[in-house]
Amino acid sequence: MLPRVYHLLTESEPFAEHDGGAISRWAAHVLRHDEDAVVLAPWADDSWGFPENRVQPIPQLLHYKRLQDFTRQKLPWGVRKHLLKSILVSATRVVGSGDVLWVHNRPEFAAVLSHSIQKQGGRLVLHMHNSHLRESDHLRQDLAPDHFVFVSKFLQTEAQSILGHLPNSTVLYNGASAEVFYPKQNPDAQKESVPMILLASRLVPEKGVHIFVAAMRLLLERGVQAVGSVVGSSGFGGSKLTGYLRDLRKQAPPNVTFHEYCVGRALGEKFRQADIFCLPSTWHDPFPLVVLEAMACGLPIVTTNSGGIPEMLTDGGGVLVSRDAVGECAEALEELICNVPLRRRMGSEAYSSFLKNYTWPAVYANYRNILRAMPS
Repeated sequence: MLPRVYHLLTESEPFAEHDGGAISRWAAHVLRHDEDAVVLAPWADDSWGFPENRVQPIPQLLHYKRLQDFTRQKLPWGVRKHLLKSILVSATRVVGSGDVLWVHNRPEFAAVLSHSIQKQGGRLVLHMHNSHLRESDHLRQDLAPDHFVFVSKFLQTEAQSILGHLPNSTVLYNGASAEVFYPKQNPDAQKESVPMILLASRLVPEKGVHIFVAAMRLLLERGVQAVGSVVGSSGFGGSKLTGYLRDLRKQAPPNVTFHEYCVGRALGEKFRQADIFCLPSTWHDPFPLVVLEAMACGLPIVTTNSGGIPEMLTDGGGVLVSRDAVGECAEALEELICNVPLRRRMGSEAYSSFLKNYTWPAVYANYRNILRAMPS
């Protein structure tokens, strides 16, 4: 029998389809049919369809979110630790003997809670979706989870370089929904149309939106017939227009259009309207969900040879380019635009790899294996 597992989301991650981000999606899809899992979040709505007894709001996390920029930059760890204890320890007293507290992407939460959870007879898992451990040297002595989980081998290796050998760690890849993201039903219907290249993401510099826009400008100057579609906003939930995004829209060539943030089936339709997916991230992107969603839709992918992204394409399905390389990105896109058989072969490879490795049921099975392997 598996333990009861409480999943603690971050202070900026509501459990909501529209306003939540990648971690909210992970929890919704992996835990949907697991009656022994409870989601702890700053706030939640009913968009994921979970019963009320499986979602517990912790509104105090919203106060921490308001303070986090100030506290992370100016308050010493000892003061911040005290603040977090006042927020989290009482909220996680529901974790009893034999239960597991699964902390998502917040080493500081794990550092504050490890001792109290273990004293209550529970166990604590720290699931890293990003490189925040690089910023956490100051809390190394307080960080004592029972198990580490990483979304990519890249993140696991990075953590080992910081913390040393981690025998109690596992890589658990992300997934995508086959019910929402699936290939277009009539791929030949658009055979004669101008190819559409999609970038769907948070529209922030590290996702390389400016690289994509510059590459599309190069293609236009070379006379390559293609259109670019940019979908998203600066944050989850359709956040405000930033200076970066305002400049992008102002400077974008006529073969690029911008579309509003959307999620779920509306986003799936955006993927099915496309012929190629592009995400030229300029950072060590750990394991972006949008690449998996593109694979689930059978799209060939142009993305960056950086972070955990190469792990996603080990079975083919895409072209990896250097970071900040506008010319490389444009050349890779041009080859896929002009070579329809190559485009279809890569799309087929991407879809096959998704079905083999990245469906949410496969992620759930691996998640349960982690719980089974943990000592009682």
